Order: sequence, then structure tokens, then C-alpha cells
Amino acid sequence: MRVVLVNLPWKSFRKTGVRAGSRWPHLRGRHEQTYLPFPFFLAYSASLLKKYNFEVTLIDAIAEGISYSHCLRYIRHTKADLLVCETSTVTLDHDLRLLERIGRDIPIVLCGPDVNIRKPAFLEKYKFITYVLVGEYEFTLLDLVQHLDNDKNLKDVLGLIYRDANKVKINPPRPLMDLNQLPWPLREGLPMERYNDAPGNMPLPSVQMIASRGCPYGCKFCLWPQVMYQGNNYRTRDVVDVINEMEYLVKEMGFKSIYFDDDTFNCGKERMLRLCNEIKRQKLNVPWAIMARPDLMSEEILENMKEAGLYAIKYGVESATQELLDNINKNMNLKNTENIIRFTKMLGIKTHLTFIFGLPGETKESIRRTIDFALRLDPTSIQFSIATPFPGTVFYNEMEQKGCILSKSWSEYDGNYKSVICSENLTKKDIEHAIRIAYKEWAGHCTKRKYLEGIISDMPYYRLFLNYLKKYGLFTTLFKTFRFTIRFLAMFFKEKLGYFREAVEKELKEKGLKVGRLALVFDANGAGLYWDGIKLTRGEGFVSCISINSEDKKVFQPSFIFSNLEKLDNNKLLLKRKYGSLPLEETWMIEIIDEKQIDWNVRIEAKEDIEIIEEKMAVILSGKYRKWVDAWGEGRFYPLHEYREVELRNPATKIIGVRGCRKLNGQLPTILLDISSNDNMLRSSVKNSPIVLGARILEIKMRTDKAKQAHSSCRSFTARIKIVEEGFK
Repeated sequence: MRVVLVNLPWKSFRKTGVRAGSRWPHLRGRHEQTYLPFPFFLAYSASLLKKYNFEVTLIDAIAEGISYSHCLRYIRHTKADLLVCETSTVTLDHDLRLLERIGRDIPIVLCGPDVNIRKPAFLEKYKFITYVLVGEYEFTLLDLVQHLDNDKNLKDVLGLIYRDANKVKINPPRPLMDLNQLPWPLREGLPMERYNDAPGNMPLPSVQMIASRGCPYGCKFCLWPQVMYQGNNYRTRDVVDVINEMEYLVKEMGFKSIYFDDDTFNCGKERMLRLCNEIKRQKLNVPWAIMARPDLMSEEILENMKEAGLYAIKYGVESATQELLDNINKNMNLKNTENIIRFTKMLGIKTHLTFIFGLPGETKESIRRTIDFALRLDPTSIQFSIATPFPGTVFYNEMEQKGCILSKSWSEYDGNYKSVICSENLTKKDIEHAIRIAYKEWAGHCTKRKYLEGIISDMPYYRLFLNYLKKYGLFTTLFKTFRFTIRFLAMFFKEKLGYFREAVEKELKEKGLKVGRLALVFDANGAGLYWDGIKLTRGEGFVSCISINSEDKKVFQPSFIFSNLEKLDNNKLLLKRKYGSLPLEETWMIEIIDEKQIDWNVRIEAKEDIEIIEEKMAVILSGKYRKWVDAWGEGRFYPLHEYREVELRNPATKIIGVRGCRKLNGQLPTILLDISSNDNMLRSSVKNSPIVLGARILEIKMRTDKAKQAHSSCRSFTARIKIVEEGFK
């Protein structure tokens, strides 16, 4: 018997959704375009069927990027005897429209975290659906396939809903299984490199595992425990089997990190300590991350986890108001939670925190407290979502009784963009506005933090201080600390007071150039390019860096040293920079030719033999630009969400740029970067940045191909930046 399991494609308005494997099926936002959960239920089911010698095909159309038409053709081509599709509340209508196009030639099984499919009326209405599996379905599916293969009566298949003589029959539920009865999930044949849930930017490729299922706590909004696991049940796998799977994934399949996607990983202190001891005993030496409750952590557990290689933790905090946590039966002390999160960070473990807006009792004041609390905790990454009452949860029943549910159009139960509830304190728009404000303030927070991290090269404060203390002594270290603090505070308060625009004119005299409407100013952030009073650059503005051949192929980027900045005349400026302890010196010569042209020359001089693999220079421009340009034409940028290179019309182009557009406060000019005066070793590219930076990047790259930089040898390259004014309709 041939069984095909499929995670159907899901796209809407140029967004791609995540369904199978996600506790929160939704269309991905701009901040999570690389996120892709592994479809555990489907993969475990496929592996179990293979164990019993059934012919199995698993298709993950979302991970494969398969279109709707291609997916349907592929399913028909497999000539399946049974088609198994995992659905969800938010995708139910979407999935049914797609499955209806398959026809009735293939029996279709529907399963997943949705209670609508479990009602008798569902099979009565949708005749093309043959079976429905209730709850976790691995052994239910195996039982069904065995009964069909042997032509047995289906009344004995626990957890099954089916038709018998045109009547819908609902069999008794299946008891929860022992997780140790499951084989490892099927990964062969799937695009494993595309599944990505790596908090804290863990090394890639990363793989997802589970060591337990369920949660003993009773959060009212949580979907899987209530709909898939029959309540607050918690089951664990044997620790040795978990370690063996980790070892296989790392040593045999080549993964560089592991994320445990358990509902609540850290239940049971003894189990946690045993797992850590086993990891250390096996000497796996692999970074791993978990999803955990902060109130179940202790300093002892965290220290042992850190020693065993714990890299990052996802903590569900939900709100900064204790009363709201009590309203949803979170049973978590907020003060203890804050202490544990701070201790986690102190150990150097990266943190990802999740918060929800719209919980029972939420007010505008509590939303403000949550945003401030989140920024104050300063996690590595963050997730804000809208409280969504999925059918089958206590949260849904309570909101329905109060008359607070505004829509039962399931496609709106996304939790990322739309709210389907209101309360006596908040309207639907208030809740939707909250998540926009939260992400906007988080983006600003990250921009300031990125500046700090650039200054200290990603080194924690205490380590930086100790290194300076060891190298320079107490007096010099205190002086450098004081100078850094003053510079940062000055920049911070200037921004807060709206003072920066006036400071441009003041700094032009000492550290800037201006010809007509074109101005170039060096400040604490880098080099800012201005046109007619409008700032065209973002972040550092002008950037250069090198990659050297070492054991870990490090990338070095120099910092601005203002004492080495020399203004030669009103049109020309010289800047010398150093690459830390490397025997390299970089010289910039920037000259404004006229009010529409700038020459930027970068010269790198090596004092010793160093093998330089790659040299780069880039101009970081405003994210308001919507079009890119090369020598053969133009195109539209991707939405801002990640570092992503644009596919140019002419890959060998010597001219790249961004095209301007009309704005309310003026017109952004077109900017071109011309490298035609250099040799053919240079390659130009146009990139997007993450939404945190919100920029377009024009980059020039020079590869050195195993050529060592000899003593006192130099390399240089030049770019001409051109400003073009165009008429826009």
C-alpha cells in the first residue's frame, strides 16, 4: 500500500506560511523569513509506516517551495492509495479548496491541530475527505493503514472519524502513546538544510529534535496540549535515546547545531542534569537550544546546561503584568522570571523571549509595561504576537461566552497581523496597533545595540573591560571606559532631542565636506551622505572590511579613529584606520568632484605577510529606495527582512545603483556606484539588509585568490558615487 503524506503549499499576498510543525500556524512576517519548523508529526508518521514496511512518500511543499499546480500534479503522479494532509485552523478553508481539486480518486486523510474537522458535520459537508485523525496521529495512521491493507472493519481504529454506509462514525479516542515506541523521524529525502529554527543565530545547518511532548501547565491559550495531547499531559523520551539521536545528527548527517522544539523542555531537575551529564560524557561538543519555562530553571541547571553546550533558550514570558499571567493560568512568578533571564544572559546563553498582546485583562497601560519590560530585558531576539483564541482551547470558550470574538473566519486567526478579539479595555485596532509599535520600538532598540556591539566587537562588557585592564592597566582602562560612555550618551541624547540635524552643519566644518546640495559628514556612527538636507545613508553609511585566511576565516572591519581624520581642503578628506592588532593600515581618500559626484578610494597596506581572501567596500543607503539599477536595466527590491542579494540583469555590471522616488518631504535622488575605472577583479552586487537596519546595500568585492600580501604591499580600488536627479510622475 502506497501512502503519501504532504504538508500542502501555503502562500498569500506574496507571503509564505508555516503550518506543519508550528504551534502557531501563520504567514511569516518580514522579521522571520528564514524561520521554518520541521513537520514532526508527518515525519514520525512516515518513519513509523516505513518501519512496518509500507511504501511511504513525504512531501513538504512549503520547505521545497513547490507551487500549487506542481504539488497537485506530483500527488496525482504518485498514484497514492492514501493521501495524508496535516491542516490547521487558520489554513483549513485554504487547504480544503486545494484538496477538492484532487478529486475523489485518492482517499484523503485530514489531521492536525484543529477541532473543526472533528465534528460529524464536517465529513457530511466535504465528501472528498474520507478520514479524519484525532490528536497525535502516528499510531492512529498506522492502525488505519493496516486495517485498510487487510480489509478489516475500521470500528477498532481508535482516534478515527470515518464514513460507514453514508453515516459518520466517531471512534473512541486513542490513549496517549509512549514516546519511546516511536522510531526517529524520517529526514531522508527532505530538504533538511532549509528547516531553520536556530535562536541566537546558532551555527547552520541546524536541525530540530524533540525530547518530550506536552506540558503539565494549563495556559488557557496554548493549542497543542489542549487539542493534540488531551490536556496537561507530559511525556519524555529516554535520555540515552535522545543523546544517540543527537550524535547521529551531528556525526552522520553533519548538522552543526540542534534545537529542541519541545513544548516545555526543562520539566524535571533530575532529568535535566542527567541529560547534561550524558552530553558531556559523550563529548558531543555541539551547540544546542531549547524552549523552556524560566520559572522551572535554577542556577544549577543553567550552569550544567551551559557546560554541556547550551547556546540559546526560548522563554515564554507573555506579559509584564502578573495579573494577566494569573488570568491565563500561566502560574509563573514574574520577578523570578526576570532574575532567571538575567542570570541566563550573565552565563553568556542567548535568549529569545515571546510576548502576547490582547490577553484577558489587557489594557493600554499593560501593553506599555510589556514593551518597556521586553526592551529592558534586552534579549538576543524577540517575538510579539496577538492573542488568538483557537477553537478547542479554554481561551476560545471564555472569549466566546463574553462575546469578545469578532470573527469566525478561520483564515483571520493568524495572530501575526490581525486580531479577532476585543475586550472592554481594548478594541481590535488597539491590539493590532500594539504589535506594530512593539516591533518598531524593538527595531530602534536593536539599531542602538548594533552600534554598541560594533564598538565592542560582540564582546560582553565584562570581558572587554578585563581584556583592557590586562593590556593597558587600570588608569587607561578607566579613561577609555569614560570616553566611550560620554560618546554614546552624547549620541543618544542628541537623537532623543532631535538635535542631530543641527549638528550636521556644526560638524561639517571639522569632519565633513559640502559642495552645493551635497554633503558628507563623519559622526559617531560613520559617514553620513546628505542631499538637499535629506540623509541618504543608513547606519555606518560607508563600510569596508577584509577576510583573512586563518583557522576560522575571520572577517575584520576597522573602526573610525577621528584623530586620524584629516580635512585636506573643502573638497577632499583623508581618513586612516587600523584593523585592531593586525599589521594592516587602511587609507580612505574621499573627494567631492562637484555637487553630484564623489570619488572614494580605499587603499590597504600590509606591514607583514597576510593572506587576504577578500576585500569589500559598500555604501549603505536608505530603505526608502524601492528599485535597483544596473547597466542593463532595473528591478524592484525584495521586502526588507534579511541580508539577501538581488539577482542583477547583468552579473558583470560595472555600474550599480538605486533609483529614487518622490517623497512627501522631498525627492530621493538616484544614486549610482561606478567601478569601471578598476580592473576586472572587482564584482559588484546589490543587497537587502534585515529590517532592523532597514537599508539597501551597494557592495564592491575584490577576491585575492591565494595571493599573499607581501611586506609593504598595497591594494587599492576606487568607486565613483554619482547623484542623478530625475523627473518622476
